[in-house]
Amino acid sequence: MYFRREDYASFWLRVLVDVIDLLVFGAICLVLTLPVMLIFRVSKSSLNLILLIVATVAVSYFVVLKRSRFRTLGYRAGRLRIVGLDGRVPSYLSLILRLTFAMLGPLNWLVDLIWLSNDNNRQALRDKFADTYVIKVDAQPAGQGRITFRHYDIFFYNCLFREVEPAPERDK
Repeated sequence: MYFRREDYASFWLRVLVDVIDLLVFGAICLVLTLPVMLIFRVSKSSLNLILLIVATVAVSYFVVLKRSRFRTLGYRAGRLRIVGLDGRVPSYLSLILRLTFAMLGPLNWLVDLIWLSNDNNRQALRDKFADTYVIKVDAQPAGQGRITFRHYDIFFYNCLFREVEPAPERDK
């Protein structure tokens, strides 16, 4: 499926959504890990517990909740939803891949968001890797297209991404 360009989330809206979601994620992690830091001395086992808590919150918030009909607070505030190339809810694996790419670091996040400002479907790099689109809640598909493979050179890496190519309009 493909959508009209104005149905895809814009750069600034995605920045706002990401900031909201990162603040909520940070607050949840702080609330859950603060007791561990206060009760236990700093040790290998307490650090492992904190890491487990943060990983569990990340997967719960950015994968499970984002895939559900409730969505994250950022997506709710931005009135956005995430879909796969077929226009349906993306798979867990797809969202885990997307989360993994997003968590690689702040520089990747910035490059990722800048990428979407020049992309026809406003896909960030994490969306390209995960075969997802971020669209407005009320967006309806503009049509069906065929899956094509497009080659990109990104920081000296050769990448091949699946994309939906809109069907050519026929003369009536």
